[in-house]
Amino acid sequence: MNATVPVEVDPIHLFGAAAPQPETPRERADRLRPVPTPAPRQRKSPVLGAVIAVGVILGIFAAQLALSILVSQGAYESRALSIEERDLGRVERVLSQNLDKLASPQNLVVNAGALGMVQNVAPATMRLSDGSIQGSLESATRDASENLVPNAQLENLPVIDAKGLLSERNAQSAPAIDAAAAVPWQGKLPAPETH
Repeated sequence: MNATVPVEVDPIHLFGAAAPQPETPRERADRLRPVPTPAPRQRKSPVLGAVIAVGVILGIFAAQLALSILVSQGAYESRALSIEERDLGRVERVLSQNLDKLASPQNLVVNAGALGMVQNVAPATMRLSDGSIQGSLESATRDASENLVPNAQLENLPVIDAKGLLSERNAQSAPAIDAAAAVPWQGKLPAPETH
């Protein structure tokens, strides 16, 4: 038995096509002809190109000028804000110093005396370890005495009087009370009514 299979082969594909026949000069002349001349193009005016170029350059200059103005305006605003920040920092420091003056012990003593608070001449204390009381519970009270440590920064600050209004610091002068003339208080200490 034979294992070969018959195959059809195209001789042109296998061996290549036959060479073309040379053309005759007449056939060649019929096929070739001159290219037609193109239609004349309308030439653009050089003035139009110059106007466009000048317009583009002027647009670039205008954009650069606008950006420069915006940047310089931002610099002025930044400077104004930094000046405002500096001024607000100074105001904050002055207010902080005034708060420290008002919170000083000397100012609190003067304001407490103006509101009617009294000092305990001989305070009593309680020892927590054994619960014993040191000192007398029947101690004498007196008006607040003047500051023993003066504070020159308080001279210009007002004092709150008994009505809760601001008054001049030097307008009132506390009467000098001797500790020996203190009268012992009887009963409870008076306190203002609160809500």
